[in-house]
Amino acid sequence: MADDTTPEPDQADGPGDQPEVEHPEGSGEPGSAEAAIAASRFGNRERVVAGAAVLALLAGLGWLVLGGSEEPTPTTTTTAVSTTTEKTTTTEAETRPALVSQVATAKPELAEVVVWEAPPPEWDTMTPVVKWEAPEIPASSEEFSDRPDLPRVDYPLQGRYRTAAGWTFTNPTPFGDSFTALVTEQRGNWAEVMLPVRPNGTRGYLDLSQVDLSEHEYRVELTLSDRHLVVYKGTEVVTDTKVVVGKDSTRTPTGRFYITDKTDDVPSSFYGPHILPLNGYSEQLDTFDGGVPVIALHGTSRPDLLGEAASNGCVRLPNEVIEQLNTELPLGTQVEIYA
Repeated sequence: MADDTTPEPDQADGPGDQPEVEHPEGSGEPGSAEAAIAASRFGNRERVVAGAAVLALLAGLGWLVLGGSEEPTPTTTTTAVSTTTEKTTTTEAETRPALVSQVATAKPELAEVVVWEAPPPEWDTMTPVVKWEAPEIPASSEEFSDRPDLPRVDYPLQGRYRTAAGWTFTNPTPFGDSFTALVTEQRGNWAEVMLPVRPNGTRGYLDLSQVDLSEHEYRVELTLSDRHLVVYKGTEVVTDTKVVVGKDSTRTPTGRFYITDKTDDVPSSFYGPHILPLNGYSEQLDTFDGGVPVIALHGTSRPDLLGEAASNGCVRLPNEVIEQLNTELPLGTQVEIYA
């Protein structure tokens, strides 16, 4: 654990041990309500099985301590054409700008959310169709494609379980927040969403009956080479600051991410007053301090390191900035990390 007064620049900046969260009953195991739903929607070709049958395998979900309103942006309409051997179907697709994020938040009465790896059979013909534009960001995950998945069927994490058909996520999360996912495309009553699993950038398919939908215009841009972070609301700059990013041996991953949780239950003032975990993981570490290497935004007790590459992958911000972000940014805020 980093010392608040004398931390080393390359010392870990996040806790590994988290309170254990029991996997709730009815979590997609055979015989559960979720398994019945899965069977009815996907037929016999897939069924949800337990992502964690043995609690002894439960891995702690840890952090990598690596140390005014805009006018609505007009939407555009494109035409998607799908062809079968019998007929041609034309579907009108509404395209939403990248400045607008749609967030799926688990309904409070649900103990878990089930996400499928494959789209439902009717995906290509479902209407209406809404797509969200996204910036083109070269993802570092392609360079580290040999890293093991997190979670895996034989390696469940607190609140995150791999199943035969996809994933199950507990609600609330181990951090105490509602499970959230960033929506990339919506068709009928289903959505394609970004997920808090590795490989980074993994997407799955979510039955919208499990969630409530909301929109906001916040986003975070981080340029690693400049060690510079900017927060926007629409086109308005909310704040910008120098930050600490990962050193070469434990780089901060690039790509598109989102904020999954907020917590002020920090193990040391080394992390500042708040930690905002992302859905991304280190791509050079598989474990960290007894847990898994989740990437996060958090504060620091070493403001003298701002502007340096000195962390194990997390992004350290001035404490007054992380205070502001913790207050203002909603869960599901997209975080764009560029090299």
